[in-house]
Amino acid sequence: MVYEKKILVCDNSIEGIFTAVYDGWHWENKGISVKIAVEEPEYPELFADRVDITSDSEKAVKVARTVRRKLGEQVYEAICYASVSVHPDKGTAVFYLLRKALGGNRCDRYVLEALADPAVSLVSSLRIKVWHEIHRFYGFVRFRQMAGGILASVIHPENDILEFLGTHFSNRFPNENWMIYDEGREKILVHEKGKECCVYVQTVFNRNEGESLEAPDEYEELWRAFCSCITIKERTDLKLQKQFVPLKFRSNMLEFYE
Repeated sequence: MVYEKKILVCDNSIEGIFTAVYDGWHWENKGISVKIAVEEPEYPELFADRVDITSDSEKAVKVARTVRRKLGEQVYEAICYASVSVHPDKGTAVFYLLRKALGGNRCDRYVLEALADPAVSLVSSLRIKVWHEIHRFYGFVRFRQMAGGILASVIHPENDILEFLGTHFSNRFPNENWMIYDEGREKILVHEKGKECCVYVQTVFNRNEGESLEAPDEYEELWRAFCSCITIKERTDLKLQKQFVPLKFRSNMLEFYE
């Protein structure tokens, strides 16, 4: 039986989604609609054929290279940001945005302006949300010193943005050994002293080894003292404070440690 729809189940990553885009192009050219799922479907769909996609770096690189060459860096950034969001339909939206821009030998570098298209609209909104979260973590990441002089930070981002923090913090701390741990996804971003690029790995970080953290140093105490001294109790506005520093960011910020 020939099904008129393919559900491509791939890894929840940029590489996984780009691989599914590469494989889905073949089916779409045959007139078969494509849906890209980044997690196991809760219920099977009638008249749809499930296809498991194995991440393939070579296919993902081909998709990335084509997008950057034909559509430009702005579109490439948009689909990368959308691909790390938590939205369940992000893969399908990325696929049909690229079909709109590149299907039928087209090359629409202004595809992001076609907001009347549902796929373009979703990718654009996800791009904005992810971009805002990345830039908030630029300011809200706090490092603590571990034994051996390694700087460590634990974060809990809503979207899978860990890899996008690498360039910013490697530029800020090029001569430090540091790591940023996404506790929810059990992923860690590692930077070696003097290296331009960060090493991105997936691992389990043993949070029980609390003794590996050194006692708060004088700079931590000075920072807390500074935050306390500039506070004007009579002008405290907790509602406004939450707008600038939402509660979800505070669990790993030194200013709010007791």
